[in-house]
Amino acid sequence: MRPSTVASSPARDAAAAVLETVPLVMRAIRTRMREGRPEAISIPQFRALIFIRRHPGTDLSAVAGHVGTSLPAASELVARLVRQELVVRETDPGSRRRIQLTLSDAGRADLEAAELRTTAWLVDLVARLDADRARTLVAALADLRSLVQGALEEGATPKGGAPDAGGADGAQAR
Repeated sequence: MRPSTVASSPARDAAAAVLETVPLVMRAIRTRMREGRPEAISIPQFRALIFIRRHPGTDLSAVAGHVGTSLPAASELVARLVRQELVVRETDPGSRRRIQLTLSDAGRADLEAAELRTTAWLVDLVARLDADRARTLVAALADLRSLVQGALEEGATPKGGAPDAGGADGAQAR
């Protein structure tokens, strides 16, 4: 990838820092999420569980769109979650061709345990920063999230950049 001639040096430095840091953070989060569970929850599965919790009764297409996979890949991902008894898959009473996905009690409990474990680890980690740096981190991450969400909603590709090949939040991370 060639560097943009338009971006300022601080913008290039920030982009490099994001590209260097996000994969490392995702690996660490993935490790924490998998601890304490015989059958590990992958990042895409975790994202699917969170989406299904936020949108009970959702369908496979919506999960595929959120996770950033094809419909067949999302179908297999959901099938694994059903086999692990984390998700309940039912036929939509209003349309026999549509399925509805909801979390099972076990799925809700596993998701909450993984979130608590990961959040506790992140809190301990960020607590090593002084309060001002922690607030700066929160503000910077909020800015980054807003920028990325805005660009995705607009379907925008920054000048000199390439279209997104994965999900905005690490959908390809496994």
